[in-house]
Amino acid sequence: MIYQQTIASPVGTSGIGLHTGVIVNLRLLPGPAKTGIVFRRTDLEGFTIEAQARHVTRVSYATSLMKKGVLISTTEHLLSALAASNIDNVYVEIDNLELPILDGSALPFVRMIAQAGVKRQRARRLYARVLRPVEVVEGNKRIAIYPSDRLRISYRIAFNHPLIGEQSLEFAPNTADYGSEIAPARTFGFLEEVETLRQRGLVKGGSLEP
Repeated sequence: MIYQQTIASPVGTSGIGLHTGVIVNLRLLPGPAKTGIVFRRTDLEGFTIEAQARHVTRVSYATSLMKKGVLISTTEHLLSALAASNIDNVYVEIDNLELPILDGSALPFVRMIAQAGVKRQRARRLYARVLRPVEVVEGNKRIAIYPSDRLRISYRIAFNHPLIGEQSLEFAPNTADYGSEIAPARTFGFLEEVETLRQRGLVKGGSLEP
């Protein structure tokens, strides 16, 4: 796909923030070519934060963006859905500091984008090309990226829990379906961690209900 895309029409939803426990309204709006993904805090006079690596700040239990002290938290599910739906340009309006968790997965956002529709734009896409391997290791966690002529993702987790255990996945966007294989994956946690997380001011909007 060589041309940029945006959504065809506005679409919105409301929900509760996983960590803040506050109600938030979210809208996706079409963006002009070469805009990128831009968040707008409508509760702060439309303050904008571009979804760029230089604005990534907190990544403990959520991927958050910050610019000039203004925070937008728990962006990971929406950003994943936008990337998988090949949306290059969009405005994301929210009226609080955290995106709604909805069902804890990216699937509601995928459905929102499908409801809005996709519109091709005239500008050509720009691509980043990986020229050499890059690896980051922290304890028993590891992430790496390698040069390739196509995108393929390999993922593995291992938890000492009977309902999770060791799981692995090979995903290639050109041959697999994000909507059924990736998007429904939900945020999970362990009961013994709940009190500690709450003491840290997190998971105020979490629930023990299935």
